[in-house]
Amino acid sequence: MPNVYRKGSGLSLDDGATATNPSGFLTPPRTPSPTPDTAVRIDQQPTKEIDLSVLKCRLNLQDGRCGCITQQGKPCKMYTPEKNRTEVDGLIESIVDLTQSSIELEDRLQKLAGLVHCRFHPYERHIEDRVEKWTSVFPTGDPDTKPSIPLEKRVTIALRRDYSHCNNRHCIGKTLKQEGCRWKLDGQKMQNYTKTIDEIIKSVASFDDAKIEYLLKVLAYNGLCHHHQYQSSKHIELWTSRLVEIRSTYQTETKQLANSGCTLDGSDMPGTTSQPETVQSLMLKNSTEHDLEKRVDSTPIGLASPPPDQYWPEAFDESPFKIIKIRDSPQDPKSSYTEIKANAMRPLEEKLGDLKKGFIYLYTVKGNERFVKIGYTTRNPATRHEEWKLSCNREPKSLYESSIVPNARRIEALCHAELDYCRTSVYCTGCLIQHIEWFEMAPDGAISVIQKWSKWMESHPYPEASPESGLKWALKAEEAKKFDDVGKFMKDMAL
Repeated sequence: MPNVYRKGSGLSLDDGATATNPSGFLTPPRTPSPTPDTAVRIDQQPTKEIDLSVLKCRLNLQDGRCGCITQQGKPCKMYTPEKNRTEVDGLIESIVDLTQSSIELEDRLQKLAGLVHCRFHPYERHIEDRVEKWTSVFPTGDPDTKPSIPLEKRVTIALRRDYSHCNNRHCIGKTLKQEGCRWKLDGQKMQNYTKTIDEIIKSVASFDDAKIEYLLKVLAYNGLCHHHQYQSSKHIELWTSRLVEIRSTYQTETKQLANSGCTLDGSDMPGTTSQPETVQSLMLKNSTEHDLEKRVDSTPIGLASPPPDQYWPEAFDESPFKIIKIRDSPQDPKSSYTEIKANAMRPLEEKLGDLKKGFIYLYTVKGNERFVKIGYTTRNPATRHEEWKLSCNREPKSLYESSIVPNARRIEALCHAELDYCRTSVYCTGCLIQHIEWFEMAPDGAISVIQKWSKWMESHPYPEASPESGLKWALKAEEAKKFDDVGKFMKDMAL
Protein backbone atom coordinates (compact mmCIF):
# COMPACT_ATOMS: atom_id res chain seq x y z
CA MET A 1 0.00 0.00 0.00
CA PRO A 2 1.48 3.41 -0.93
CA ASN A 3 2.86 5.29 2.03
CA VAL A 4 0.72 8.40 1.58
CA TYR A 5 -1.81 10.31 3.60
CA ARG A 6 -5.31 9.88 2.20
CA LYS A 7 -7.83 12.66 2.52
CA GLY A 8 -11.05 11.52 4.12
CA SER A 9 -9.41 8.73 6.09
CA GLY A 10 -10.62 10.24 9.35
CA LEU A 11 -7.07 10.99 10.50
CA SER A 12 -5.70 14.42 11.18
CA LEU A 13 -2.17 15.47 10.32
CA ASP A 14 -2.06 17.00 13.78
CA ASP A 15 -2.80 13.56 15.21
CA GLY A 16 0.64 12.25 14.34
CA ALA A 17 0.59 11.65 10.58
CA THR A 18 2.24 13.59 7.80
CA ALA A 19 1.57 13.57 4.10
CA THR A 20 4.61 11.39 3.48
CA ASN A 21 4.73 9.51 6.77
CA PRO A 22 1.22 8.55 7.92
CA SER A 23 2.58 6.35 10.67
CA GLY A 24 3.71 9.33 12.71
CA PHE A 25 7.04 7.57 13.41
CA LEU A 26 10.34 9.14 12.44
CA THR A 27 11.43 6.59 9.82
CA PRO A 28 12.15 3.68 12.17
CA PRO A 29 14.26 0.81 10.77
CA ARG A 30 12.40 -2.22 9.48
CA THR A 31 14.04 -4.37 12.12
CA PRO A 32 15.24 -2.10 14.94
CA SER A 33 18.66 -2.87 16.32
CA PRO A 34 18.80 -4.01 19.93
CA THR A 35 19.14 -1.07 22.30
CA PRO A 36 19.47 -0.82 26.08
CA ASP A 37 15.68 -0.48 26.11
CA THR A 38 15.13 -3.73 24.21
CA ALA A 39 17.88 -5.75 25.84
CA VAL A 40 16.73 -8.22 28.45
CA ARG A 41 20.00 -8.61 30.30
CA ILE A 42 21.74 -5.83 32.18
CA ASP A 43 25.37 -5.03 31.42
CA GLN A 44 27.85 -6.33 33.91
CA GLN A 45 28.89 -4.02 36.70
CA PRO A 46 31.70 -4.46 39.18
CA THR A 47 30.55 -6.15 42.37
CA LYS A 48 30.82 -3.89 45.38
CA GLU A 49 29.09 -3.59 48.71
CA ILE A 50 26.29 -1.04 48.99
CA ASP A 51 25.86 1.01 52.15
CA LEU A 52 22.42 0.63 53.83
CA SER A 53 21.54 4.34 53.66
CA VAL A 54 22.74 4.54 50.06
CA LEU A 55 20.65 1.50 49.11
CA LYS A 56 17.56 3.08 50.66
CA CYS A 57 18.06 6.17 48.52
CA ARG A 58 18.63 4.13 45.37
CA LEU A 59 15.43 2.22 46.05
CA ASN A 60 13.65 5.54 46.73
CA LEU A 61 12.64 4.35 50.20
CA GLN A 62 14.49 6.90 52.29
CA ASP A 63 11.39 8.88 53.29
CA GLY A 64 9.09 6.02 54.25
CA ARG A 65 6.69 6.60 51.36
CA CYS A 66 5.17 4.18 48.86
CA GLY A 67 7.12 5.58 45.90
CA CYS A 68 5.26 3.54 43.27
CA ILE A 69 4.92 5.45 39.99
CA THR A 70 1.40 6.82 39.67
CA GLN A 71 -0.69 7.31 36.52
CA GLN A 72 0.67 10.87 36.44
CA GLY A 73 4.21 9.48 36.18
CA LYS A 74 5.25 10.70 39.65
CA PRO A 75 6.20 8.69 42.78
CA CYS A 76 3.27 8.04 45.11
CA LYS A 77 3.49 10.17 48.26
CA MET A 78 1.34 7.92 50.44
CA TYR A 79 3.23 6.60 53.46
CA THR A 80 4.12 2.96 53.88
CA PRO A 81 1.78 1.31 56.43
CA GLU A 82 3.25 1.96 59.86
CA LYS A 83 2.90 -1.68 60.88
CA ASN A 84 5.26 -2.67 58.04
CA ARG A 85 8.10 -0.21 58.63
CA THR A 86 10.18 -2.30 61.03
CA GLU A 87 9.98 -5.31 58.71
CA VAL A 88 10.89 -3.08 55.74
CA ASP A 89 14.07 -1.90 57.45
CA GLY A 90 15.05 -5.45 58.33
CA LEU A 91 14.40 -6.66 54.79
CA ILE A 92 16.47 -3.86 53.23
CA GLU A 93 19.33 -4.70 55.59
CA SER A 94 19.15 -8.34 54.49
CA ILE A 95 19.69 -7.47 50.81
CA VAL A 96 22.56 -4.98 51.18
CA ASP A 97 25.17 -7.59 50.24
CA LEU A 98 23.15 -9.25 47.46
CA THR A 99 23.82 -8.93 43.74
CA GLN A 100 21.82 -9.67 40.61
CA SER A 101 23.47 -13.10 40.70
CA SER A 102 21.85 -13.88 44.06
CA ILE A 103 19.05 -16.40 43.68
CA GLU A 104 17.10 -14.94 46.61
CA LEU A 105 17.16 -11.33 45.36
CA GLU A 106 13.94 -11.39 43.32
CA ASP A 107 11.87 -13.03 46.06
CA ARG A 108 13.05 -10.54 48.66
CA LEU A 109 12.40 -7.57 46.38
CA GLN A 110 8.87 -8.83 45.70
CA LYS A 111 8.26 -9.08 49.43
CA LEU A 112 9.74 -5.61 49.94
CA ALA A 113 7.45 -4.08 47.31
CA GLY A 114 4.45 -5.75 48.93
CA LEU A 115 5.39 -4.18 52.26
CA VAL A 116 6.17 -0.62 51.14
CA HIS A 117 3.35 -0.12 48.64
CA CYS A 118 0.28 1.70 49.90
CA ARG A 119 -3.29 0.46 49.60
CA PHE A 120 -3.62 2.04 46.16
CA HIS A 121 -0.69 0.12 44.62
CA PRO A 122 -0.88 -3.51 45.72
CA TYR A 123 -1.42 -4.93 42.23
CA GLU A 124 0.83 -7.51 40.62
CA ARG A 125 1.80 -5.18 37.77
CA HIS A 126 2.99 -2.55 40.26
CA ILE A 127 5.06 -5.14 42.13
CA GLU A 128 6.64 -6.48 38.93
CA ASP A 129 7.54 -3.04 37.61
CA ARG A 130 9.09 -2.04 40.93
CA VAL A 131 11.14 -5.24 41.23
CA GLU A 132 12.47 -4.79 37.69
CA LYS A 133 13.64 -1.24 38.46
CA TRP A 134 15.07 -2.15 41.84
CA THR A 135 17.05 -5.08 40.40
CA SER A 136 19.10 -2.74 38.21
CA VAL A 137 20.31 -0.95 41.36
CA PHE A 138 22.31 -3.98 42.51
CA PRO A 139 25.75 -5.00 41.20
CA THR A 140 25.67 -7.73 38.56
CA GLY A 141 27.90 -10.09 40.49
CA ASP A 142 29.27 -13.27 38.95
CA PRO A 143 27.72 -13.70 35.48
CA ASP A 144 28.35 -17.45 35.65
CA THR A 145 26.05 -17.77 38.66
CA LYS A 146 23.48 -15.16 37.64
CA PRO A 147 20.02 -16.78 37.61
CA SER A 148 18.68 -17.17 34.09
CA ILE A 149 15.50 -15.26 33.31
CA PRO A 150 12.74 -17.69 32.25
CA LEU A 151 11.63 -17.43 28.64
CA GLU A 152 8.09 -16.46 29.61
CA LYS A 153 9.33 -13.57 31.73
CA ARG A 154 11.63 -12.30 28.98
CA VAL A 155 8.74 -12.14 26.54
CA THR A 156 6.51 -10.43 29.09
CA ILE A 157 9.14 -7.77 29.79
CA ALA A 158 9.70 -7.14 26.08
CA LEU A 159 6.02 -6.69 25.28
CA ARG A 160 5.15 -4.77 28.43
CA ARG A 161 7.54 -1.93 27.63
CA ASP A 162 4.76 -0.44 25.53
CA TYR A 163 2.15 -1.82 27.93
CA SER A 164 3.56 0.33 30.74
CA HIS A 165 2.03 3.29 28.90
CA CYS A 166 -1.07 1.25 28.20
CA ASN A 167 -1.32 0.56 31.95
CA ASN A 168 -2.85 4.02 32.24
CA ARG A 169 -5.45 2.89 29.68
CA HIS A 170 -3.87 5.14 27.08
CA CYS A 171 -3.33 4.12 23.47
CA ILE A 172 0.28 3.07 22.73
CA GLY A 173 0.34 5.21 19.58
CA LYS A 174 2.48 8.31 19.06
CA THR A 175 1.51 11.80 17.98
CA LEU A 176 3.34 13.94 15.45
CA LYS A 177 5.46 15.31 18.30
CA GLN A 178 6.35 11.73 19.28
CA GLU A 179 4.33 12.09 22.47
CA GLY A 180 2.14 9.34 23.86
CA CYS A 181 -1.48 9.35 22.75
CA ARG A 182 -3.86 10.39 25.54
CA TRP A 183 -6.88 8.54 24.16
CA LYS A 184 -8.15 6.06 26.75
CA LEU A 185 -8.88 2.52 25.63
CA ASP A 186 -12.07 0.77 26.70
CA GLY A 187 -12.09 -2.02 29.26
CA GLN A 188 -12.45 -4.87 26.79
CA LYS A 189 -9.43 -3.72 24.79
CA MET A 190 -7.37 -3.53 27.96
CA GLN A 191 -8.34 -7.07 28.93
CA ASN A 192 -7.71 -8.32 25.39
CA TYR A 193 -4.26 -6.70 25.37
CA THR A 194 -3.27 -8.61 28.50
CA LYS A 195 -4.75 -11.90 27.27
CA THR A 196 -2.96 -11.54 23.93
CA ILE A 197 0.42 -11.21 25.65
CA ASP A 198 -0.33 -14.47 27.49
CA GLU A 199 -1.14 -16.15 24.16
CA ILE A 200 2.07 -14.85 22.59
CA ILE A 201 4.11 -16.28 25.47
CA LYS A 202 2.62 -19.72 24.80
CA SER A 203 3.33 -19.43 21.07
CA VAL A 204 6.94 -18.35 21.61
CA ALA A 205 7.48 -21.33 23.89
CA SER A 206 6.06 -23.71 21.27
CA PHE A 207 7.79 -22.02 18.31
CA ASP A 208 4.54 -21.33 16.51
CA ASP A 209 5.90 -18.46 14.45
CA ALA A 210 2.81 -18.15 12.29
CA LYS A 211 0.65 -17.79 15.38
CA ILE A 212 3.07 -15.25 16.86
CA GLU A 213 2.89 -13.11 13.73
CA TYR A 214 -0.89 -13.18 13.83
CA LEU A 215 -1.09 -12.48 17.58
CA LEU A 216 1.18 -9.45 17.24
CA LYS A 217 -1.42 -7.99 14.90
CA VAL A 218 -4.08 -8.72 17.51
CA LEU A 219 -1.91 -7.06 20.15
CA ALA A 220 -1.44 -3.95 18.01
CA TYR A 221 -5.17 -3.66 17.34
CA ASN A 222 -6.04 -3.82 21.02
CA GLY A 223 -3.26 -1.47 22.10
CA LEU A 224 -4.10 1.29 19.63
CA CYS A 225 -7.08 3.63 19.52
CA HIS A 226 -9.07 4.09 16.32
CA HIS A 227 -7.01 7.18 15.47
CA HIS A 228 -3.70 5.27 15.45
CA GLN A 229 -4.52 1.87 13.95
CA TYR A 230 -2.37 2.84 10.96
CA GLN A 231 0.70 2.64 13.22
CA SER A 232 0.25 -1.08 13.88
CA SER A 233 2.95 -2.27 11.44
CA LYS A 234 5.61 -0.19 13.21
CA HIS A 235 4.75 -1.70 16.57
CA ILE A 236 4.69 -5.20 15.09
CA GLU A 237 8.17 -4.72 13.62
CA LEU A 238 9.51 -3.48 16.95
CA TRP A 239 7.95 -6.35 18.91
CA THR A 240 9.22 -8.86 16.35
CA SER A 241 12.80 -7.61 16.68
CA ARG A 242 12.55 -7.92 20.45
CA LEU A 243 11.26 -11.49 20.26
CA VAL A 244 13.97 -12.43 17.75
CA GLU A 245 16.62 -11.04 20.11
CA ILE A 246 15.13 -12.98 23.02
CA ARG A 247 15.11 -16.21 21.01
CA SER A 248 18.69 -15.76 19.86
CA THR A 249 19.94 -15.01 23.37
CA TYR A 250 17.97 -17.87 24.87
CA GLN A 251 19.27 -20.35 22.29
CA THR A 252 22.85 -19.34 23.00
CA GLU A 253 22.39 -19.73 26.75
CA THR A 254 20.63 -23.06 26.30
CA LYS A 255 23.43 -24.49 24.16
CA GLN A 256 26.05 -23.32 26.65
CA LEU A 257 24.21 -24.92 29.55
CA ALA A 258 23.54 -28.09 27.56
CA ASN A 259 27.26 -28.43 26.89
CA SER A 260 27.92 -28.03 30.61
CA GLY A 261 25.36 -30.72 31.49
CA CYS A 262 22.81 -28.34 33.04
CA THR A 263 19.44 -26.89 32.14
CA LEU A 264 18.10 -23.37 32.47
CA ASP A 265 15.99 -24.41 35.42
CA GLY A 266 19.15 -25.24 37.35
CA SER A 267 18.76 -29.04 37.31
CA ASP A 268 21.30 -31.54 36.02
CA MET A 269 20.77 -33.48 32.80
CA PRO A 270 21.19 -37.21 33.49
CA GLY A 271 23.08 -38.93 30.76
CA THR A 272 21.07 -42.14 30.71
CA THR A 273 17.56 -41.14 31.70
CA SER A 274 15.16 -40.13 28.93
CA GLN A 275 13.71 -36.70 29.69
CA PRO A 276 10.47 -35.25 28.27
CA GLU A 277 10.95 -32.71 25.51
CA THR A 278 11.08 -29.19 26.94
CA VAL A 279 11.12 -25.66 25.58
CA GLN A 280 14.89 -25.71 25.92
CA SER A 281 15.29 -28.87 23.81
CA LEU A 282 12.92 -27.47 21.21
CA MET A 283 15.11 -24.41 20.98
CA LEU A 284 18.18 -26.52 20.35
CA LYS A 285 16.38 -28.29 17.51
CA ASN A 286 15.07 -25.09 16.01
CA SER A 287 16.89 -23.49 13.13
CA THR A 288 19.14 -20.60 14.05
CA GLU A 289 17.60 -18.60 11.22
CA HIS A 290 15.05 -16.13 12.50
CA ASP A 291 11.93 -17.37 10.74
CA LEU A 292 9.77 -15.05 12.81
CA GLU A 293 11.61 -12.01 11.49
CA LYS A 294 11.18 -13.22 7.91
CA ARG A 295 7.45 -13.72 8.37
CA VAL A 296 6.53 -10.10 9.10
CA ASP A 297 3.92 -8.92 6.57
CA SER A 298 3.74 -12.42 5.10
CA THR A 299 0.63 -14.46 4.32
CA PRO A 300 -1.82 -14.89 7.23
CA ILE A 301 -1.72 -18.20 9.11
CA GLY A 302 -4.88 -19.49 7.54
CA LEU A 303 -8.10 -18.59 5.86
CA ALA A 304 -9.97 -19.74 8.97
CA SER A 305 -8.31 -17.10 11.13
CA PRO A 306 -10.56 -14.12 11.85
CA PRO A 307 -9.32 -10.56 11.33
CA PRO A 308 -7.21 -9.34 14.28
CA ASP A 309 -10.04 -7.14 15.52
CA GLN A 310 -12.30 -10.20 15.78
CA TYR A 311 -9.88 -12.63 17.46
CA TRP A 312 -11.38 -11.94 20.87
CA PRO A 313 -15.19 -12.09 20.81
CA GLU A 314 -17.13 -9.09 22.04
CA ALA A 315 -18.38 -10.11 25.45
CA PHE A 316 -18.75 -8.63 28.90
CA ASP A 317 -16.47 -9.92 31.62
CA GLU A 318 -18.35 -12.35 33.87
CA SER A 319 -15.33 -13.76 35.70
CA PRO A 320 -15.10 -13.67 39.52
CA PHE A 321 -13.76 -10.44 40.98
CA LYS A 322 -10.06 -10.12 41.72
CA ILE A 323 -10.47 -9.32 45.38
CA ILE A 324 -7.57 -7.33 46.80
CA LYS A 325 -8.79 -6.83 50.29
CA ILE A 326 -11.78 -7.78 52.39
CA ARG A 327 -12.86 -5.47 55.21
CA ASP A 328 -10.39 -4.44 57.93
CA SER A 329 -13.11 -4.24 60.58
CA PRO A 330 -14.96 -7.20 62.13
CA GLN A 331 -18.15 -8.38 60.43
CA ASP A 332 -20.25 -6.48 62.93
CA PRO A 333 -22.44 -3.47 62.05
CA LYS A 334 -21.41 -1.80 65.31
CA SER A 335 -17.81 -1.69 64.12
CA SER A 336 -18.89 1.01 61.62
CA TYR A 337 -20.23 3.43 64.25
CA THR A 338 -17.03 5.47 64.46
CA GLU A 339 -16.95 5.89 60.69
CA ILE A 340 -20.63 6.88 60.60
CA LYS A 341 -20.14 9.58 63.23
CA ALA A 342 -17.04 10.98 61.53
CA ASN A 343 -18.85 11.34 58.20
CA ALA A 344 -21.99 12.84 59.69
CA MET A 345 -20.14 15.40 61.83
CA ARG A 346 -17.99 16.67 58.98
CA PRO A 347 -19.34 19.95 57.51
CA LEU A 348 -20.51 19.89 53.90
CA GLU A 349 -17.97 21.31 51.46
CA GLU A 350 -19.13 23.04 48.31
CA LYS A 351 -15.82 22.56 46.49
CA LEU A 352 -16.13 18.79 46.93
CA GLY A 353 -19.64 18.73 45.52
CA ASP A 354 -21.39 18.01 48.83
CA LEU A 355 -24.12 20.58 48.14
CA LYS A 356 -25.24 19.13 44.81
CA LYS A 357 -28.44 17.18 44.31
CA GLY A 358 -28.22 13.81 42.64
CA PHE A 359 -29.19 10.15 42.54
CA ILE A 360 -28.03 7.20 44.64
CA TYR A 361 -27.87 3.94 42.71
CA LEU A 362 -27.25 0.28 43.43
CA TYR A 363 -26.20 -2.40 40.97
CA THR A 364 -24.50 -5.76 40.65
CA VAL A 365 -22.78 -7.58 37.77
CA LYS A 366 -23.17 -11.08 36.39
CA GLY A 367 -20.90 -13.66 37.97
CA ASN A 368 -20.57 -11.65 41.19
CA GLU A 369 -24.15 -11.33 42.37
CA ARG A 370 -23.24 -11.60 46.03
CA PHE A 371 -21.63 -8.15 45.76
CA VAL A 372 -23.44 -4.83 45.27
CA LYS A 373 -22.06 -1.43 44.34
CA ILE A 374 -23.39 1.81 45.83
CA GLY A 375 -22.64 5.05 44.03
CA TYR A 376 -24.00 8.50 43.32
CA THR A 377 -24.25 10.69 40.27
CA THR A 378 -25.54 14.17 39.50
CA ARG A 379 -26.53 12.94 36.04
CA ASN A 380 -28.87 10.22 34.83
CA PRO A 381 -27.89 6.91 36.51
CA ALA A 382 -28.27 5.12 33.16
CA THR A 383 -25.56 7.36 31.71
CA ARG A 384 -23.23 6.51 34.59
CA HIS A 385 -23.92 2.80 34.13
CA GLU A 386 -22.95 3.06 30.46
CA GLU A 387 -19.63 4.62 31.49
CA TRP A 388 -18.95 1.79 33.93
CA LYS A 389 -19.87 -0.71 31.23
CA LEU A 390 -17.37 0.76 28.77
CA SER A 391 -14.45 1.29 31.16
CA CYS A 392 -14.79 -1.92 33.21
CA ASN A 393 -16.27 -4.24 30.55
CA ARG A 394 -18.89 -5.53 32.96
CA GLU A 395 -22.62 -5.10 32.41
CA PRO A 396 -24.33 -3.42 35.37
CA LYS A 397 -27.66 -4.85 36.49
CA SER A 398 -29.55 -2.02 38.17
CA LEU A 399 -31.06 -2.95 41.53
CA TYR A 400 -32.17 0.46 42.78
CA GLU A 401 -32.20 4.12 41.77
CA SER A 402 -33.33 6.82 44.17
CA SER A 403 -35.33 9.86 43.25
CA ILE A 404 -33.31 13.07 43.20
CA VAL A 405 -31.97 13.77 46.71
CA PRO A 406 -30.09 16.68 48.35
CA ASN A 407 -26.40 16.36 49.20
CA ALA A 408 -26.10 13.11 47.24
CA ARG A 409 -22.36 12.80 47.73
CA ARG A 410 -22.72 12.90 51.52
CA ILE A 411 -25.54 10.32 51.43
CA GLU A 412 -23.24 8.00 49.50
CA ALA A 413 -20.47 8.54 52.08
CA LEU A 414 -22.84 7.73 54.96
CA CYS A 415 -24.04 4.56 53.21
CA HIS A 416 -20.44 3.47 52.67
CA ALA A 417 -19.61 4.25 56.29
CA GLU A 418 -22.48 2.16 57.66
CA LEU A 419 -21.60 -0.78 55.42
CA ASP A 420 -17.85 -0.57 56.00
CA TYR A 421 -17.99 -3.87 57.88
CA CYS A 422 -18.83 -5.68 54.62
CA ARG A 423 -16.77 -3.54 52.21
CA THR A 424 -14.61 -5.30 49.62
CA SER A 425 -11.82 -3.83 47.48
CA VAL A 426 -11.76 -5.14 43.92
CA TYR A 427 -9.05 -4.77 41.27
CA CYS A 428 -10.59 -4.12 37.86
CA THR A 429 -8.74 -5.62 34.88
CA GLY A 430 -10.72 -3.35 32.56
CA CYS A 431 -10.08 0.14 33.93
CA LEU A 432 -6.98 -0.95 35.90
CA ILE A 433 -7.96 0.73 39.14
CA GLN A 434 -9.12 -0.39 42.56
CA HIS A 435 -12.86 -0.16 43.24
CA ILE A 436 -13.66 0.30 46.93
CA GLU A 437 -17.43 0.75 46.65
CA TRP A 438 -18.38 -2.93 46.50
CA PHE A 439 -20.13 -4.57 49.46
CA GLU A 440 -20.77 -8.23 50.13
CA MET A 441 -24.41 -8.22 51.17
CA ALA A 442 -27.98 -8.81 50.00
CA PRO A 443 -29.52 -6.08 47.80
CA ASP A 444 -32.52 -5.58 50.14
CA GLY A 445 -30.22 -4.62 53.02
CA ALA A 446 -28.31 -2.14 50.86
CA ILE A 447 -31.53 -0.57 49.56
CA SER A 448 -32.75 -0.12 53.13
CA VAL A 449 -29.53 1.72 54.03
CA ILE A 450 -29.81 4.03 51.01
CA GLN A 451 -33.44 4.88 51.76
CA LYS A 452 -32.69 5.49 55.44
CA TRP A 453 -29.93 8.04 54.85
CA SER A 454 -31.84 9.68 51.98
CA LYS A 455 -34.79 10.25 54.31
CA TRP A 456 -32.50 11.66 57.02
CA MET A 457 -30.88 14.08 54.55
CA GLU A 458 -34.29 15.28 53.37
CA SER A 459 -34.88 16.52 56.95
CA HIS A 460 -32.16 19.12 56.23
CA PRO A 461 -29.77 18.30 59.13
CA TYR A 462 -27.21 20.74 57.70
CA PRO A 463 -28.53 24.34 57.80
CA GLU A 464 -27.81 26.56 54.83
CA ALA A 465 -24.91 28.98 55.11
CA SER A 466 -24.06 31.72 52.65
CA PRO A 467 -20.42 32.18 51.57
CA GLU A 468 -20.61 35.81 52.72
CA SER A 469 -21.36 34.80 56.31
CA GLY A 470 -18.19 32.76 56.60
CA LEU A 471 -20.17 29.97 58.27
CA LYS A 472 -19.86 26.32 57.27
CA TRP A 473 -22.62 23.90 56.40
CA ALA A 474 -22.19 22.24 59.80
CA LEU A 475 -24.50 19.68 61.36
CA LYS A 476 -27.22 21.20 63.52
CA ALA A 477 -26.45 21.16 67.24
CA GLU A 478 -29.47 19.00 68.07
CA GLU A 479 -28.49 16.48 65.38
CA ALA A 480 -24.86 16.46 66.49
CA LYS A 481 -25.93 15.65 70.05
CA LYS A 482 -27.69 12.50 68.82
CA PHE A 483 -24.33 11.11 67.71
CA ASP A 484 -23.14 11.01 71.32
CA ASP A 485 -24.87 7.63 71.32
CA VAL A 486 -24.53 6.28 67.78
CA GLY A 487 -26.15 2.98 68.69
CA LYS A 488 -29.35 4.65 69.86
CA PHE A 489 -29.30 7.00 66.87
CA MET A 490 -29.09 4.05 64.46
CA LYS A 491 -31.95 2.25 66.21
CA ASP A 492 -34.13 5.35 66.02
CA MET A 493 -33.25 5.72 62.33
CA ALA A 494 -34.40 2.16 61.66
CA LEU A 495 -37.90 2.78 63.08
